[in-house]
Amino acid sequence: MSKIIGEGIKGIRRSKLFQVNVLYSAAGGLYYPAIPLYLRGLGINVNLTSLILSGLSLSGFISAVLWGRLADSPSRRRRIITITVISGALLYMILALPLPLMGFIIILLLANLMAPGAIPVIMAEASGWVNATEEMGYYWIGGSLGYSLTTAFTGLILERLGIGLIFLISSILILGVYMVSRSMNFSSIRKESTEVIKGVQSNGISSAFWLLVFSIIIFLFTDVAKNLYIPVFYAFNLGMGYALSTLTLSIEAFLEIPVIYASTKMLNRVNAWLIFGLSLILAGFFYILNAFIPPDPLYAFLVMSSYSLVWGTYSVSSTELVARLTDLRRRGTAYGVYNSAFPIANIIGPLYIGYVISASGYRHGLIYLSIPALVLGIIILKYTKHNSSIS
Repeated sequence: MSKIIGEGIKGIRRSKLFQVNVLYSAAGGLYYPAIPLYLRGLGINVNLTSLILSGLSLSGFISAVLWGRLADSPSRRRRIITITVISGALLYMILALPLPLMGFIIILLLANLMAPGAIPVIMAEASGWVNATEEMGYYWIGGSLGYSLTTAFTGLILERLGIGLIFLISSILILGVYMVSRSMNFSSIRKESTEVIKGVQSNGISSAFWLLVFSIIIFLFTDVAKNLYIPVFYAFNLGMGYALSTLTLSIEAFLEIPVIYASTKMLNRVNAWLIFGLSLILAGFFYILNAFIPPDPLYAFLVMSSYSLVWGTYSVSSTELVARLTDLRRRGTAYGVYNSAFPIANIIGPLYIGYVISASGYRHGLIYLSIPALVLGIIILKYTKHNSSIS
């Protein structure tokens, strides 16, 4: 066991993907949970907040598809990272200034069009490395660590110092992403571009890839609820306040790290579809647990911590499946579509989740929201069990 842990620590230390996602997710851990809390503090109701968040996510969708498609060409990747990251950092600096609500929303839309564009580019590049599965595991560990470190302070900073400081720190962290990406070697330890993958069509993308994308969107409704609605539920319905409600996100994200590492190791022995289907079922149960949570902060921390099992299994299995279902010449497009699933879920999710919660209340609404993930997860597990040859 100590040898395995030692190998993992050594791998993390040398992984550029780990460093990139620590910084990128640390920025996201500051501003992403803060936005709905900031809007709620301004007196904006849940339906209008959901509409604003859905509009914001539309820019994220465009960013992922546009920059991912351009990243099919390896020669463009460094330039894309420079353009997206530097522009995003400058726009976050502007958001740190006092702005009227409409100006704040417009700049936030533009920032979300630029900064996230670097991620599908980096993932497309890394997927061609010979140690891609291991490196993607380190990437997700970095994301969980970065998110956990900053969400611990998001509510506290928002309450005492305001949204401006949150975006100023986020800007500095995004500039750190640029500095790390400059040191990445984009030409080393690459697989051959002639790689042939079973089931991949002549256009370089398997038909099963689109099933995966649909399933990811259903899954990500849970992540939308976990990041945007559950903290509000904890803060106002359970009376925990901003600081404690966002602290639950921090502790949960930190607990994802061992789950991600274990799931990465499991991919060498277990069908990736099986792990992915399990993540959907766990997501459904996460909704149900929150629906029955008593008004006690201890239970809130325990239930939120269970999400580490959900995200830990989802993250590594989904990125592995993208690589298995596409070939190298279409990885930019594939990871662009993969990353666009999150903004799609954020466009539809707030409208869907907001309507269900408004109509049924938080507790009943969460039970209804559990059904799609549970059903789809069971279907994937049954299909995988009877089709062991599936990628």
